[in-house]
Amino acid sequence: MDSVTELVKRYYSTVDAGKPGATSALFAAEGHYDRPGYPTMVGQQITDFYHGERVIESGAHSLTEILVDGDRASSRGVFTGRLKDGTETSVGFADFFLFDPDGLIAERTTYFYQAAV
Repeated sequence: MDSVTELVKRYYSTVDAGKPGATSALFAAEGHYDRPGYPTMVGQQITDFYHGERVIESGAHSLTEILVDGDRASSRGVFTGRLKDGTETSVGFADFFLFDPDGLIAERTTYFYQAAV
């Protein structure tokens, strides 16, 4: 298995390359994904998200930090890109990952740096 740091980087590499099949394949079959504005996604729902429900058209994640503790990792950075409605965006984010023994994402939680309350 690759290092946890490499697994995190692989996630961002596939999603930024616009490869929804490769991105969703990084999740365990019963993996969970929590993201603001969506109910918890599990299994096939994650695949459906990356193949069409995701509001992002294209863009790139610029990572400023990856912290690893065993099979867990957190990352933060800035996403800059274009939404499907044509809007340009740049938003800070923080992600938290849990990897299973096969190096697949068992859990992922995303937070965005935007005023909400």
